[in-house]
Amino acid sequence: MEKIIEIDIHDKYDLVEKYNEDKIANGLIDYIVKESLPINKDEKIKIIINIKCKNIDKDCTKFLKEGLTQEYNKSLKGHKINQIKEFYLLILGIIFLFLSRIVNNESIWKEILLISGWVPIWEVVDIALFSNTTSKGKRRIIKKLYESEIIENINN
Repeated sequence: MEKIIEIDIHDKYDLVEKYNEDKIANGLIDYIVKESLPINKDEKIKIIINIKCKNIDKDCTKFLKEGLTQEYNKSLKGHKINQIKEFYLLILGIIFLFLSRIVNNESIWKEILLISGWVPIWEVVDIALFSNTTSKGKRRIIKKLYESEIIENINN
């Protein structure tokens, strides 16, 4: 089974960023990723680019693949940042929980430290369950889009 994504380029700025013509438009990448959802593992994707203007001087296929690579790398970088954040939040939570065990049983500070310890630990769980899962799915889709067939139709 094959999923077809059609893109109509009416203007040069449908393809490139307005302020940097060496970079693909973020909206275009977001549109392609959104249109490819939902997708099965064995489903193939075909991207058809209909160029309806004359002022495009770039190879759209190569440019799109470069943009997908940049988006994939950006997602990987975000994942690495999340991993570092998870590590530090977990350490912080463990420290607060340990301090709550040291403090006198009758003190309100024990409860404050206990709550302050669980909050970062739950943040770690939230990042692991939701943020990482979402970014992993996005990377899988971007990889599939990169390997997909891209057809350019020039309709001046």
